Amino acid sequence: MQVTIGGVEAPLFYGDGGQVNAQVPYELAGVGAASLVVRGRGAAGAPATVTIAPAQPGIFTVSQTGTGQGVVLDAAGRLVDANNPARPGDVVVIYATGMGLTNPAAATGAAAPTEPLAHVTTSPTVTIGGQQATVEFAGLAPTFAGLYQINARVPAGVAAGSSVPLVITQNGIASNTVTIAVR
Repeated sequence: MQVTIGGVEAPLFYGDGGQVNAQVPYELAGVGAASLVVRGRGAAGAPATVTIAPAQPGIFTVSQTGTGQGVVLDAAGRLVDANNPARPGDVVVIYATGMGLTNPAAATGAAAPTEPLAHVTTSPTVTIGGQQATVEFAGLAPTFAGLYQINARVPAGVAAGSSVPLVITQNGIASNTVTIAVR
């Protein structure tokens, strides 16, 4: 199977049963729309036009549906959920996609560097329980291709609960709303 977007081959993360997950090539930065073509089993599908935005953040969820418990970990790498709630002042690690270009620039399909870290060029904001969190890092997760991480400090005064909403906003565009647990 092969996917091209704007004539550039897109690295595939998954493909099966009518679903294809591919990385939008960084080479298409600044392009507003491009043709997407999927090729497989010796044939090409009909081209589709896709919109390409500088950023369209999306937070990964445990259910893989885009809603509910976010893929948000504590400093020890444990899921921040009802069994392991965060406390105000804790740093949580949020995993996301669609956060755009980085500095230093990342190569499409390549593992992100560990030194120096690849920071996003457009800083996001994070709200937890409706309160703005301090973002300590936002960029590509080291050693992964196309996976972004945000390290954010849970703000003081966030109401405790097992389903506290968390949202990333970048370039004026809000992500999906996910939940974490806070005590």
